Amino acid sequence: MTSFVRQTRGAVYVEFLIVFIPVLTLFLGSIQAALLYGANLVVRHSATTAARAAIVVLDDEPENYDDQPRNSVTKPSGGSSSNSEGLLSTLTDLLGGGSGGSSGGSSGDSQSTSTLGGKRFSAIRSAASLPLLGISPSLQDLTGSQTLRSAIGTSNVSRLAGAFLYNKAAVAVTFPQSPNSGEYQTTFAYDEDVTVRVTYMFNCAVPIVNRWMCDSYLALKTGYPTEMLSQLADMISNGATLNEIQAFQAAYQQRRDRLQAQQPGMEEIEQGAESPNLGYLLMLTGSRFHVLRQEATLPNHAGRYEYTQSNNNGGGG
Repeated sequence: MTSFVRQTRGAVYVEFLIVFIPVLTLFLGSIQAALLYGANLVVRHSATTAARAAIVVLDDEPENYDDQPRNSVTKPSGGSSSNSEGLLSTLTDLLGGGSGGSSGGSSGDSQSTSTLGGKRFSAIRSAASLPLLGISPSLQDLTGSQTLRSAIGTSNVSRLAGAFLYNKAAVAVTFPQSPNSGEYQTTFAYDEDVTVRVTYMFNCAVPIVNRWMCDSYLALKTGYPTEMLSQLADMISNGATLNEIQAFQAAYQQRRDRLQAQQPGMEEIEQGAESPNLGYLLMLTGSRFHVLRQEATLPNHAGRYEYTQSNNNGGGG
């Protein structure tokens, strides 16, 4: 019996179990932080791509864009915007969502978000969405079990198809009047700088740590960490001390501040996504998200001339 008590075999396993959880959490947190950083770079590239597309598309020949006026991303009056094309967008419109558009203003005046549209805007938004396909989740990633493999992603046709569908609800393109501005515009002058902002709702898929580093769709939409309210109710019912309640209050306020910082971007996604009603389906998946915003500014490549109508290919006049 004495020899058994003095046995030290297996002590190393106890030490391993003690440090395993914090080390694993640190490892997973580092991966999620790296994925967020990489996604932020992709969104920045997306904004640059959209800006490069905008300065070419804005003054392109009107007949290539259903006779939409040059240097305008305003939805044609009396006609359906190209953003509403497709069966999925049509069904979304019938459900009351309509085609998204970003808050717009012309010459400094704010306009309704429904004014953005037309083929020019559709071309710019497509240019912004393509780079984001590489970091967008598929439907299987959203609804399946969360693993490191699903967080990093795989490259196949079915995943790209799901990512394309996800981008309809998670990507918004806006045109601020100036860098970092909260006012938007829909028409541009010939010699004006064009600022394009891309707002993207990144899916945090690394298990465990995404619950701490990112937020649910409902929390992002409301601006309140709603899931923490049930935790507070449990603490009170279990007789939590004053210090525990104060610590919880500090954690709650920290989460609240993080959500408030993401509210402008969330509003842009809700108003400017191609199919914003799909966001409610994301709420059912239980996934966690973080809103990323990047913008780029380039001079408008416009010219004070009219295209000739001598042939279908157009030409400089």
